[in-house]
Amino acid sequence: FTLFALAPGVWAYYLSAVMIGLGNGRMFPAFLNMFICVARHDQRGTANSSILTSWDCGMGLGILLGGFFVEYAGYSAAFWVTSVSQIAGTLLLLFFTRSFFTRRRLHA
Repeated sequence: FTLFALAPGVWAYYLSAVMIGLGNGRMFPAFLNMFICVARHDQRGTANSSILTSWDCGMGLGILLGGFFVEYAGYSAAFWVTSVSQIAGTLLLLFFTRSFFTRRRLHA
């Protein structure tokens, strides 16, 4: 998303789309695995539906809020806000979620 904000050329849009797609394609199975590894065997279906629901709601809400933000502040500002939120999410994953997962995961 930072590339979207910095480089306005068409090549940057295509490269960013590829990078975002690869990131989503790689992170979704990892998050799904984290949800399932924390759940007991009788809660695996609930864990699966929880990750699918939260992922879809996050995508939809992000698109909706991004559209409002673009209308009032412009594309560049929207991509900068998205970049900052991505960095905040990464820090949250590193400092909170990872330790929570290692404490709560069930061992096979």
